[in-house]
Amino acid sequence: MLVTQDLTTPRAAPSSVALGFFDGVHLGHRAVIRAAVEAARREGLTPRVFTFRPEGPDAAMPASKGGLTLLQTEGQKEAVLAELGVEEVICPAFGEFCSMTPEQFVREFLGGVLGAKVLVCGFNYHFGRGGRAGVEELRALCTPLGIRVEALPPVLWQGEVVSSTRIRRCIREGKIEEAAAMLRLPFTLTAEVVHGKGLARTLSWPTINQLFPPDFTIPRRGVYWSQAEVDGKKWNGVTNVGIKPTLHETNLTMETYILDYQGDLYGRSLPVSLLRFLRPESEFGSVQALSRRIQEDIQTVRQLSGTA
Repeated sequence: MLVTQDLTTPRAAPSSVALGFFDGVHLGHRAVIRAAVEAARREGLTPRVFTFRPEGPDAAMPASKGGLTLLQTEGQKEAVLAELGVEEVICPAFGEFCSMTPEQFVREFLGGVLGAKVLVCGFNYHFGRGGRAGVEELRALCTPLGIRVEALPPVLWQGEVVSSTRIRRCIREGKIEEAAAMLRLPFTLTAEVVHGKGLARTLSWPTINQLFPPDFTIPRRGVYWSQAEVDGKKWNGVTNVGIKPTLHETNLTMETYILDYQGDLYGRSLPVSLLRFLRPESEFGSVQALSRRIQEDIQTVRQLSGTA
């Protein structure tokens, strides 16, 4: 799958294009992308995705994306898109195209550069300068160009609309299993293993420490059943998201004890998935009390994973 920021080179093959931000490829996004891929297969088109990437906390973003934090890394998102059958992802920085008028975006880019024959989007898709154009404007601009627009209705899960906002709320509340159901994947941080203070090792529970990117959604502070993937193998773990108050630390980290694993992982980038919230982060009266509670957490994970 090709991932590019190219907004100017005309594509040789006509397209079926999925439109959206896709900050976390959830059930609603998957429906849009699948529809675009299926239309491409039926009509002999190239399945493409047009999205954009944020440019940092001070970037100009659509009003609807204010306060946005990501649900997946770019690498995770690209892996899902490739699995769904997308052949090219056009993913410029938002600032590179946000000044386009709706007419320019449709005529010059979608029609002219991508050769779009089919466009698929969600019911609430907006585009053009200031995000002022919606689905009806998209249809009105596309019809004279012979471009068909498919706007899909909302996807529901447990009776409510699936949205990135809802998933972010679940993650921040520790409802990690609900978030995973709507993402169709566990909430996962893929990040480099960095050095901590080494205090966990003195408790006989050596851990790996990872830092959240500045634009990533932060889960509820607390202890989770987790899984770490090392060299293609998944290992159960106990993960603490927080500041470790008993050890008088102040930096927010994701710290994971990987059950039954031995080896040096410093400097490696590893995916760690949160599977279930176990308890809030607590401050204990002594390091010994913390150690006893960690042992209880490990036993809980062994029971949940069937490895007790």
